[in-house]
Amino acid sequence: MIRFILLSILLTLLFRAISRLWTGIVQGMQGPDTYRRAGGRAGATHVPQRGVQMARDPICGTFVVPERSLAISGSNGERTWFCSATCRDQYVASRAAAPRTAPQGRTA
Repeated sequence: MIRFILLSILLTLLFRAISRLWTGIVQGMQGPDTYRRAGGRAGATHVPQRGVQMARDPICGTFVVPERSLAISGSNGERTWFCSATCRDQYVASRAAAPRTAPQGRTA
């Protein structure tokens, strides 16, 4: 009896493995667009679009997607993008500690 139960469990697992392998082969032959239009499987990760404009974090140098990152606006309206709150805080602290110099004008 135990042999029958173990054999049925083994056959079930083998059938599922072969089924998933066959599904993967078929989806690979159809291409990624067909699979994406069909809704994909639950929990599938989304592949980002190619050519997304990225910004560089001035503290650690990491490239970030602006829509998913932290930003601050400078005095001239220019935005600076950061990968984390830690990098943003370091940037703000370094800007606050830097001495402000007056713009150098011409003397007559």
